[in-house]
Amino acid sequence: MFETFTNRFIPNTKESAQIYRTKIGLFQGWISVLVNGILFILKMTIGLMVGAVSVIADAIHTLSDMVSSAIVIWGFKQAKKPADVEHPFGHGRAEYIATLIIAIILCVAGIEFIEVAIDRIRHPKLVEPQWWMVIVLAATIILKEITARYAEFLSSKIASILLHADAWHHRIDAISSLLVLSAMIAGVYGYPAVDGWAGLGVALFLIYTGFGIAKNAVDDLIGKPPTTEEVENIRQIVLSIDGVLGAHDITVHSYGQDKFASVHVEIDAEETTAVAHDISEEVEEQLEKAMGVEPTVHMDPVQPGNPLVQEIQSFLNQTWNEDDRIMDIHDIRVVQTENHHVILFGINVQSGMTQSQIVECCKEMENGLQEKHSGFEVNIKVSPPYRF
Repeated sequence: MFETFTNRFIPNTKESAQIYRTKIGLFQGWISVLVNGILFILKMTIGLMVGAVSVIADAIHTLSDMVSSAIVIWGFKQAKKPADVEHPFGHGRAEYIATLIIAIILCVAGIEFIEVAIDRIRHPKLVEPQWWMVIVLAATIILKEITARYAEFLSSKIASILLHADAWHHRIDAISSLLVLSAMIAGVYGYPAVDGWAGLGVALFLIYTGFGIAKNAVDDLIGKPPTTEEVENIRQIVLSIDGVLGAHDITVHSYGQDKFASVHVEIDAEETTAVAHDISEEVEEQLEKAMGVEPTVHMDPVQPGNPLVQEIQSFLNQTWNEDDRIMDIHDIRVVQTENHHVILFGINVQSGMTQSQIVECCKEMENGLQEKHSGFEVNIKVSPPYRF
């Protein structure tokens, strides 16, 4: 049902995924404005008709909910802006800022709920059902929950943490209205304190949810590592290209939906510069096509046909493959001149290792190689922890 409704208003044409994603986000933002507008008019009309101050106050609260809807619209509008001099990687992370703002709103609402809930527990109030209250509550529950489910559907469709936060903002309104309705029923049967205890539970859950959304938004703003699946997909795409002997030090940076990737590609040192350039171009083209990333490729010349390199690689694999500290060994080369004999290679180490642990690990590898190949210096380059 949601898919059909979405395709009716936002057909998925041949335009870019980024444009389609922005349209979906803005569409949901305006739906939120419309739903809150309908509820505001309904609540204000009934409130004025029956002279109920509480309903008029709730109508004003619903009007304030439009602020969060405006934040959703602002977030997607900002995120679609192209790169400029001050923001060379675009404005994609504006979506995370908007998400963080809504998460803070959820947490603040949860704190306010706690205050009200505790007061209701200490001083239970019997809420007598009225026809206008039932209409307001039923309309809020139905419209808000449908909007929440639709926002969650679109969130999954375009992988948007902002729409996920917006969905929870709508759902909390539906739950709070459901609690009021439940309190009416419980009060009729002599349990007026149910309202307070249920409200306290919802408040704590609201804070928990808001904190989780805020944490994800902050992590995205600071920068999260790529998933294992992303790294392996990039690695397999690179390794599938003719002339590539290895791939390592993969890095992915996300700016909203715009992703920038870098990868070190091993090729035979005997290849000409022209061939190396062609391989680099092919790697970039395939990564951009398959992963939708803007790639940067660093070429590392290796010596697969050198017997000494083969011997060193075999020794390193046999000695260190089972060591949990070493994640990868790459770029094995040997430089031999009249007065200079050096074994060079790079490693990726286990995340979380201290500097002293890394130094100790490198020293063990260096001593092992020098025992087997006396007269050689050993130069080990340790990749930063954000490379895989």
